[in-house]
Amino acid sequence: MNQHFSKLFLHWFGLIFLAYLGLITVQHLVIMPIETIMVERNVAVVSLLYLPHAVRVLGAWMVGPKSILALIPASICVYFVTRPDTGPLTQADFIIPMVGALCAPVAFELMRFVRIDVYPKSTGVISWRTLVFAGLLSSIINSFFSTLFLEGRFPIEDTFDVITRFIIGDVMGLVIVLLLLVGVLKAFRRFTSV
Repeated sequence: MNQHFSKLFLHWFGLIFLAYLGLITVQHLVIMPIETIMVERNVAVVSLLYLPHAVRVLGAWMVGPKSILALIPASICVYFVTRPDTGPLTQADFIIPMVGALCAPVAFELMRFVRIDVYPKSTGVISWRTLVFAGLLSSIINSFFSTLFLEGRFPIEDTFDVITRFIIGDVMGLVIVLLLLVGVLKAFRRFTSV
């Protein structure tokens, strides 16, 4: 039993880690160039469509708090590889990726604390609204603390814009990935039933 659990955990750890890295690659190669043309301001700080947030939320949903064991290293790797500033490292450079990695597991545990259990049920029924709400809550946590530690990396008058874009980007990234997954699952069911 213990060996089966460790194999399952390694499977989820690898899946979460690779999915995060894959979506951040799409983020930087496809979404950021388009956003840079359209928005122009603070694109390096925050995105209007942040797909990796879906990995945070789905990872926390599937694995629970243990998802941080994959999200923290993935978030740190991504942060330092994509860090636009080449100056000396600061405390914020270590805190910001940690906030991103912890926001979804913390949101899920906060919801469980107030008796809103979002985690998968044995019945197989998924409450998509509750899952998206958990993603919104985790985005609010992420936007507040990340903006706090990003102070000085964008003009102070852009603070509301940055917080709003964090929330919109995280939630839109989650919704887009969920819609894609639902579409893939429906196509898979149709294909297997033929």
